[in-house]
Amino acid sequence: MKQITLTLAVLCAACSVSFAGPEPLPSGKEMKQVAPAPEPTCVNWSGFYVGGFGGYKFSSVDRDLSLGGEWNLNPPGKAFTEEQGSSDLDNDGAEAGGLIGYNFQRDCWVFGLEADGGYLWARDSSETGYFVPPGGRIPLHIRSSFQTHYLFTFAPRVGYGIGRWLPYVTGGLAVGDLDYKQELIFPTGPTAREGGDDTATNVGWMVGGGLQYALTDHWSVRAQYQYIDLGDIDFDSDFPGPTVAPAHHHAELREHNASFAIMYKF
Repeated sequence: MKQITLTLAVLCAACSVSFAGPEPLPSGKEMKQVAPAPEPTCVNWSGFYVGGFGGYKFSSVDRDLSLGGEWNLNPPGKAFTEEQGSSDLDNDGAEAGGLIGYNFQRDCWVFGLEADGGYLWARDSSETGYFVPPGGRIPLHIRSSFQTHYLFTFAPRVGYGIGRWLPYVTGGLAVGDLDYKQELIFPTGPTAREGGDDTATNVGWMVGGGLQYALTDHWSVRAQYQYIDLGDIDFDSDFPGPTVAPAHHHAELREHNASFAIMYKF
């Protein structure tokens, strides 16, 4: 009996060896490993930089003329005169200036702070010519002008470098001057006019974006757009003498600015 058991054990072992072939080799598909995506490459934007820029600015000047006192004795004439003195006084012109800033870079993300200052050639004026308001007897002339001479912006910016390109967004403070004049003139004498002017330096805000390109490790160029809100300006006036017919003159300034700059990074 022991001999039979030993014989069966030997036979089972031989069968196991004969039927169990070598372990299958992994297929080429299984051995193939997916290569990791290459890390994004970008130039070094970090450091201080300076530059100069030129651009073109379109200014939207919304005006409002409000009349009171003896103007209320002729409601149709008052309404017509207010309409004539409240039309938009939009203007456009060139801009030139300089900039300074600093960038900090983490991987390809770029965080910066920049200050720009420029002189503007954006101004306009309007004259209605003499007209007789409805219900009136004496012709009236309205003369208006609006100017802005300079603009400063102080803002952070955030961008992401792609090769030599740097698209970015920006937004922050804007500081500029507003110069508004308006007169209502009757041709009956030197005292038959009211109006005046006011000049103010306003602090507003701006948002925008741009695209910068590195020509070398130090020189770069960029194109940029900004929307700028510089708030409003107003003043009151009245005819000299016994006539009480006050006027309130009001204007608001919004600007669209497109510029091109060349910059040097230290």
